[in-house]
Amino acid sequence: MKTIKNMTGQMLLLCGFVLCGLGLAVPAQAADDPALLRSVQSRLTIDTVIRGDFTQSRQLAGVKKTLVANGTFVVEKTRGVLWRTLTPFPQTTRITQGEILQKDGDRVLMTLRADQEPAVNAISRVLFSLFAGDLSTLAEYFDYHGRLDGDAGWQLSFTPRDAGLRAVIAALSLEGDRVVRQVMLTSAAGDVTRIAFANTVTAAALTADERVQFE
Repeated sequence: MKTIKNMTGQMLLLCGFVLCGLGLAVPAQAADDPALLRSVQSRLTIDTVIRGDFTQSRQLAGVKKTLVANGTFVVEKTRGVLWRTLTPFPQTTRITQGEILQKDGDRVLMTLRADQEPAVNAISRVLFSLFAGDLSTLAEYFDYHGRLDGDAGWQLSFTPRDAGLRAVIAALSLEGDRVVRQVMLTSAAGDVTRIAFANTVTAAALTADERVQFE
């Protein structure tokens, strides 16, 4: 469990997984309000594929320098997430149901599989749901509150229910409109990861190259 906790913590921070509970100062509503969740879900664009760019900043507890990374992402709602870091160094992370794979070009750096580490299944579901905007799945693992902003905007803050997740994540939240626009994650160690998404578009299908990446 120590290995999965350490590797999962790195993966969560790498993927951002994203979303702004402490930083947004969201006024509290009744916790776990299903009507709020349905309202937010109805504002999200439903399509098979979501693509875009990301800028991720990571502030380590006790360290002044902020680490910044940029790249692209693809979410295919039945297959998973491709998270491609371009700078400061190229690296690809693929998250599917039951597996987290990290590669440098064709070289595999890390593979976490649910059939070897049972916790991977829950972690991959949380990460996949986070990027895909699948709020009902997130609500299985987190308590939440938030608000609607105007006709399209929304903010949600999450705190993990499970002790295993709390060992990795202290707070998590999302801010967006028809798609997730911004994320902030605070780790149990106090590190803060912020992710801003830009140039986000939706599509009905993957490109040929993206399909290969998921194989």
